[in-house]
Amino acid sequence: MSIRRAFPVLMLLVVALPLSAVSIDELDANTSFLWIGTVPPAAWVADGPNPSTTYLIGVSLPLRIAGPFFLEPGLELYGDYYEWTGADGTVIPTVYETGAGFYAIGVLLSAQAGLSFDVSKAIALGGAVGLDFLFRFPFELTNQNPDSVSGRAAAPAYFYGLGRFFYPETRLFFRWRLTAPVDLVLNVRAFYPLFHLWDGLSQSFFDQFMVSAGVGFAVHLGPQAQAPSK
Repeated sequence: MSIRRAFPVLMLLVVALPLSAVSIDELDANTSFLWIGTVPPAAWVADGPNPSTTYLIGVSLPLRIAGPFFLEPGLELYGDYYEWTGADGTVIPTVYETGAGFYAIGVLLSAQAGLSFDVSKAIALGGAVGLDFLFRFPFELTNQNPDSVSGRAAAPAYFYGLGRFFYPETRLFFRWRLTAPVDLVLNVRAFYPLFHLWDGLSQSFFDQFMVSAGVGFAVHLGPQAQAPSK
């Protein structure tokens, strides 16, 4: 076999062999309190930093690789009010609905890689790092205030321009085996707005920095339901 013909076969083996060691033995569902830092631009009428709060709800699928290592893709949703400042084209979360604001649905897609260590048969501790993508969609149905309409029109360009949808994250978690097939999972996560490094708006790192604290349940599947935490 020539090198040219062998190369695709070798590449397939490089990808397939690690994946062959992956086991899918649980499904996680969770809800989290989400805190979003907000620093309005100086030209806006709002007064200083004013964090917004909402809730994340979603599911994830931990994939055990080998030993303590795992991969975990996830999908989560949240809703929050936003407002277009108009001063410099910035769209910011707001604490409550305003006449100029609008509602938006956020879809958070995450891909995490981490480690989990069994402290005992019932308790595991671990952490992960991830690359998350946040897609936000204006979803206002009733507010036809001209400022709200203008804000909704301007929001997509802000949300998706200059990589503002890209959020690396870190996570710490605690798992407690409640029953043979179910674990209680407590999470603390941080989402970093690295786009401030290049978006040119000179906003504080606090602006759009997100932190969540949540609780979830991991349901073990099949014969792995009797095994210790992942």
